Amino acid sequence: MKTITAIISVSIVFLLTSCEMNVISFGTTDIDLTKSAEVRLVYDIPVVASTTLNITRLKYNGNLVSEVSTSIGSIFPNSTAKYHVVPQGTVKVDAYTGTTKDVIQYSNTFTLGSGKYTAFIHSLTEVPYVIKDADVFPSSDAWADTLSNIQFVNLLYKADGITPYGTLFLKGRRGAGTTASPYTYLNIASCGFKESSALIPYKLIKSGTIWSGTETGMVFVVFDATGTLLKYYPSSTGALADWSATGFSLGKGKNYIFHINGKIGAKYADQAIRLSTIALN
Repeated sequence: MKTITAIISVSIVFLLTSCEMNVISFGTTDIDLTKSAEVRLVYDIPVVASTTLNITRLKYNGNLVSEVSTSIGSIFPNSTAKYHVVPQGTVKVDAYTGTTKDVIQYSNTFTLGSGKYTAFIHSLTEVPYVIKDADVFPSSDAWADTLSNIQFVNLLYKADGITPYGTLFLKGRRGAGTTASPYTYLNIASCGFKESSALIPYKLIKSGTIWSGTETGMVFVVFDATGTLLKYYPSSTGALADWSATGFSLGKGKNYIFHINGKIGAKYADQAIRLSTIALN
């Protein structure tokens, strides 16, 4: 027993010594908030989806910040945009395409102050449309309210992909579209091209006695300045129909950017209408 005890004691000492000698550490860099800003890039060019236009490498001020082996990837929507830290002031963004990641797709500059920003590339030649992300979110009663908040960004072009579409009105659609349950449209926000709204509260429908706090299967629509519902071609053979964005899920107390981009088309093959969301918290 004494021999076994001695072996165990020696083993414990050895393990403790090994742990002390092989400390795992992670490299960190202190960020000076008085000189730095955070920015995320949103790739909202108004063209029909094409793998030849997908970005594979991203640089800020000549410094590589992200790259992927295939199309777009998790650093750009319509997946999830990530923040990158850059110096305040003039920021140069370079985006590359191709498997070799050396074909310049987009290059431009914009200016940032302190805080967090979202930069939308809506044209391959123009500067990004930049908005400052909210520092403080709207408050609500955590028990009584079932609210989420939506900020609307309008980057939709007409059929030529050059002329802005104009003022757009984002609305929520409720109902089943039947005689017994007709559609109702709830106002959310409106803005012109390259404009954004404030964060607007939108009431979620609570389902069931025990509710997860998330409404699923939500539908949103867009009207133009004349009060006409946005139209699109649902298929290569389908007639012009009312456009809607379906399958959204929003959480109680959560804040989102809804950005509409793309272009209206004279036929199915020429259109690319996308309503995407970015979760802010």
